[in-house]
Amino acid sequence: MDKAMDFLMRRLSAIGDLTEGDRQSLLTLPFKRRRMSRGEEIVTEGDEATACCLVITGYVHRSKVLATGKRQIFSLHMPGDIPDLHGLHLPRMDHNLVATAPAEVALFSHVAVQRLLDQSSRLTALFWRDTLIDAAAFRAWMLMLGQAEAPVRMAHLFCELYVRSQLVGLNQENSFALPISQIDLADMLGTSTVHANRTLQDLRLQGLVDFKRGRVTVLRWRELAELGMFDSSYLHIVEAAPAQ
Repeated sequence: MDKAMDFLMRRLSAIGDLTEGDRQSLLTLPFKRRRMSRGEEIVTEGDEATACCLVITGYVHRSKVLATGKRQIFSLHMPGDIPDLHGLHLPRMDHNLVATAPAEVALFSHVAVQRLLDQSSRLTALFWRDTLIDAAAFRAWMLMLGQAEAPVRMAHLFCELYVRSQLVGLNQENSFALPISQIDLADMLGTSTVHANRTLQDLRLQGLVDFKRGRVTVLRWRELAELGMFDSSYLHIVEAAPAQ
């Protein structure tokens, strides 16, 4: 099986019942591969999108930039995610979709995806569920940005990414890849780069996580989850990933 479809099926299986018939239907979807450089825009705010983007390798993010040049990253997406599935019904992009690190994506035309969904009410429901879960994750992160201090926000982010990475089989023991810069991390947390760095150092000093060479290692899961007030229920996973 192609790696792109394998990741997609892992993701969908984690949030619902994916039958063998569903799997065979998904395998008929034509797509084009595209390699992205760090910072390259997959879709730009204001563009009319004609395809859905499935992440195969690396990370991509959604973001908006103020006239002052200040950027806010709203969400981070890993292999198996389709961060612009909503484009099927809202094709004009109201934000940017950007490669956070070197990435490979698969592009499925809206026409092909809609044709598939027209033929399968089960897949339609599953893709709709995926979009709703994405919205739930967005609400959880907005709560963190608006009401939590930086250490709580960072701990919550690491916990969420750990669980999501585990769902698609990307974790290595108690670690996961996170090839992002401290500037990116700061723009996710809604803080300065200096403050993000200090917060990360504080989590290291507490022995909760280690973050080096683009990899996060969770050292004390329970304490990290407690600090981040993390409850994976908003991810609506069929079977919650076990924590370390």
